[in-house]
Amino acid sequence: MNLHLLRTAVVSVTIALPALSQDLVAVKAKTIHTMAGPSVEDGVILLQNGRVKAIGKQDDVEIPWSAKVIDASDKVVMPTWVLAHSSGGMRGSNESMQNVPWLSVADAVDPGSTFFEGMRRNGVGTIHTMPGNNTLMGGKGMVLRPAGRTVEDMTMAADTGLKLSLMAGNGSRLQKIREMRRAIADIREYLADYNRRKEEFEKEKAAGAVADDKEWDQEIDRQKQAAVDLIEKKMKGWLYVPSFAELSEAMRMGQELDLTFVLGPNLDEAAPMLRRLKQPVVLEPTLEYFETDAETREEEQYCSAKMLADAGVEFALSLGSGPTGNPWWQLGTCVRNGVSREQALAALTTVPAKMIGMDDQVGSLSEGKLGNLQILTGDPLAATTWVEMVLLEGELVYERSKDPRLQYLFEAAEEAAAPQEPKNEEGK
Repeated sequence: MNLHLLRTAVVSVTIALPALSQDLVAVKAKTIHTMAGPSVEDGVILLQNGRVKAIGKQDDVEIPWSAKVIDASDKVVMPTWVLAHSSGGMRGSNESMQNVPWLSVADAVDPGSTFFEGMRRNGVGTIHTMPGNNTLMGGKGMVLRPAGRTVEDMTMAADTGLKLSLMAGNGSRLQKIREMRRAIADIREYLADYNRRKEEFEKEKAAGAVADDKEWDQEIDRQKQAAVDLIEKKMKGWLYVPSFAELSEAMRMGQELDLTFVLGPNLDEAAPMLRRLKQPVVLEPTLEYFETDAETREEEQYCSAKMLADAGVEFALSLGSGPTGNPWWQLGTCVRNGVSREQALAALTTVPAKMIGMDDQVGSLSEGKLGNLQILTGDPLAATTWVEMVLLEGELVYERSKDPRLQYLFEAAEEAAAPQEPKNEEGK
């Protein structure tokens, strides 16, 4: 993985991040998990113009008189979660055509989707949105914050990579691999022909066969530009690998292209290959699965996160639907299967931030980084912990006490639990 190129690409396309809040904000906390060093007990975070200005013990950080103070002295504060790969919040995650590298998820993101509301409720502050897995070359992704009225308001970085997928769909695995190889070969042939024609033009100009004031004015076909950038390693590819059966082809492609792998759950037969991975990967939401022994017919449970941890490979977690849509479920699944607490938390903070080239902005709390933080009622791995508040770039974008969906659910539960008055004989 070429992190320098990725960071350069992100910087070049990142829309200026205006501070959502110009005010000074001070957050007092019982514990601050910075994810950049030791936790701070009885600490305070000072935010100015949407960024972290200072972090330290309350006795060591002076709070200006003009600062808005959020008293979370009995709570835990940490950076908001970062998702390195997600297809949520779009009107349609896949196009009907398989090979559409010229498209962008910007045309499909729905700022009013309840998906983004759910992300705020779960403490997610940064989402790398990509096309779905039912594709071949599915278009370009972007990094979003889950708050804003328009896509432009939500955008943190655009054109952050091209989605590729080896998911067979209705065909066979071999057919899908042949289609991918053919698609890449077609782009290479197109690029070679383009460069040949450009070189011939320059030679003719040097020989005087072309006017001195005439310049080469042919541009790369717009519909092929993203795929050309992929071939030239100017754009990262995010390749979905459904199972161990496609991993060999994925690693072969990774020798030619700058790819990040998004791995499916069935990895138990790929342990030797996993150790050869030299870069972080994204795990799809399903972390646990069962395989049946062909001889004994006994089922054995596997955890893809644990396998990667044992192989020494960094990984980022993703969120799905149902239980896997809850960060605490994903973290708990990791720890229950033997992944360390530190590695589990990193899989939703520092690792995905690094993978999307924004670890200098999000994923941890330190001076100069974006003021994206979540205030929790307790330990981040405890099942009883709730997200109390979420701040993005210093602006309060979620309060549990004002969450209309939770209020409705709690009120309905209270009504159901309340003793019912006995009816009279006439049922009135």
